[in-house]
This record gives sequence, C-alpha cells and structure tokens, in this order.
Amino acid sequence: MKVILNVAHSICPQCSIGCGINLITKENKVVDTYPYKRHPINEGKNCKKGKNCFNLITAKNRLKNPLIMKNSNLSKSNWEEALDLIVSKIKSYPPSQIGIIGSGNYTNEDMKTLKKFAETLNIKNIGYYTGNFPAFDIKTATFEDLDNSNFILIIGDVIKENPLLGRRIIIASENGAEITSVDSPDRTFTGLNSDNYIQIKTISEFLDNIDPDVLNKLNESSTIIFNKLDHKKEFEKILNLTKNTKSKILPVMEQCNARGVMKILPALDKEGISELISNVKLLYVVGDNPASYVEESLNNLDFLITQDSSVNETTLLSDAVLPASCWAEKTGTFTSTMGDVQKISKTVPAPGNALEDQIIIGKIAEKMGIELQVIK
Repeated sequence: MKVILNVAHSICPQCSIGCGINLITKENKVVDTYPYKRHPINEGKNCKKGKNCFNLITAKNRLKNPLIMKNSNLSKSNWEEALDLIVSKIKSYPPSQIGIIGSGNYTNEDMKTLKKFAETLNIKNIGYYTGNFPAFDIKTATFEDLDNSNFILIIGDVIKENPLLGRRIIIASENGAEITSVDSPDRTFTGLNSDNYIQIKTISEFLDNIDPDVLNKLNESSTIIFNKLDHKKEFEKILNLTKNTKSKILPVMEQCNARGVMKILPALDKEGISELISNVKLLYVVGDNPASYVEESLNNLDFLITQDSSVNETTLLSDAVLPASCWAEKTGTFTSTMGDVQKISKTVPAPGNALEDQIIIGKIAEKMGIELQVIK
C-alpha cells in the first residue's frame, strides 16, 4: 500500500524573522521540513535551525499526560485529577498571591486567552520574558529597506543567529551597502562578513562614545540591526540614535512571537520576572522556562503549575504539569519582528493526551465557574 506524503504551509518558530516553511507529514506525523519557495521573507531558503524545527514536534521529551506531585515525585495523572488539584489551589489564594507567566513563543491567540483568564480572576501579576528588550511599538525596517540601505550597522552576531536575515544583509552588501558590526568577542561570524568590525566591552559604552566615522554614515539610507542588549536602557539609546540620524531600526528578538505578545502582556526582563515571582505564592507558567534564568526565585513558591509541550527545568520543579500542543498542533498567528502577522495551522494531532493551550486554559476556567471563549 502506498503511503501518501502531505504538505502544509507554516511559519518557523525558531526565531522572530518569520520564515515560511512546509511541514511534510506521513500518517499524521511530521517527518521533515523544507522552505516555502514563495514566501516573501526567506524566498525558498532555509537555515539549520529552520530545517530542524520539526524536532521540536517529535522530541522524546514531549509531555503526553498531566503530571502531579505525589510523595515528592512527579507522577502520571489524568486531566480530571490534575485540574481538580490546580483549581483547588488557585481558589485557596487571593488574586494578589497568584502570578502568571506567558510566552513569546506561543500564539497571539493563546496569550489573549491567558490575559482574559487573568483579568477575569483579577490577577495583576502577569507578564512574559523578553530578555533585555523592552516593549516597543515603532515602525521597524523591512527587507526592502535593507535592500536600499547604503550603510548597515549591526549589533550582535546577527548573521550567525538569524541566518535568513543574514542572507539579506549579505545581498545588501553585494549590492553596495557598507556593513559595520560591533560585538564583544574578538571575532564573530557577522564580523567576518562585514566591511568593518569593532570589538566593544559593552553596548552602552559603544553607544555613549560612538565612533565619529560610524555616526557620519548613519542617515535616512542606513539601517541599525541588533539582536542583543546588555540592558533594556540601551534600546532607548539606539532608538534615539535612529531618530537623530533618521536611520531605520530593526530589533531582532529571540522568541518567534515576542513582538506580537508585546501588545498583549507586559514585557519583563530578568529582574521583572524575579520580582513578579517574589510577590506571589502560586505561579502558573504557560510556555516559558523561568528555572533556566531565575531558578532561585522559584524556591519560595507554595505551588507551581507549568503548561508546556516538553519537559524542561521548570516542569521538573513543578507541583502540577499540563501537557500542551506545540505550534504545529494548533491554529493561530505569530507576529514577526518586522510586524507581519502570519497564520499557522494545525497540521498534526498532539501526542498522547496533550491539549491545545486555549483549551487547557478554558478547562481550568470552566472548573472555576468561568466561561472563556476560544479566540480565533
């Protein structure tokens, strides 16, 4: 009997550029990916991270059943038991003692539902982690702007960490744009592909004492691209630099939907997440892994709930774990770092007893006597 391969268009979740990919499925399982040739961002090209993004779907550490703490061990449970436990715990704390952390890797619709859940319960302690990037609502550079740039200033190793954006930078260079990159290591992949490389101690030091030669080249035909910040105050410095020189700006965040979630939840740095956690006794984490960057902050919690598609450091510390769908197992939208809102569609079923995030949030709400509509 012949086995039919199916193809479904989607968006790569590995960074915030928003490349189009095709998911290849066989018997309801993703077996491979290849780039979407007609997608305007990556134009049929792929990077290593994008090529391997289906490993997020097929990972051996996928969560397939609810888990709850029993006798100091996380043990397999079922939805009824896990939800009953979670709801009883939520009801035992006032809203001021409950915190929620969302994720820039989840869809806009997931996070809107999470926000609605928090608002209904009057929970004010909510946000998501954006590294050192603050919330922003500005017009960012487009690929067309890059194509037309005479000078591009890059902060961070963009060509290595965001290869499809790097490809467009290299094309701009081949078309005559001068590329200057700055970073702290003595050598970077972006530096090797630039006309000029400036090694710096800190980004703030560079911005406070910017090289006159660089400053003179920044104008309306130039673009500043950055994918790292040492502190969120540096974003304002870069923004002021672009305003003073009339150059264009392109911040590149790590999470695939970090920009989209900025319009939904408060954007927090490490200190902000730590402060949120320190103010509560019960924490509900949806799609993030705070134990990887603020583990000590979790020690004073009475109860930790994690909702995720795979095992991570935070799930291992949790009192209750809820198995969620990954991006290929649900429908929604991602917003790229350039502001493009792009749809993803459910391509394969979630493994085991895992459920879509909006459904999970809705089930918790339902058991609390709250009706939440799925946001489409």
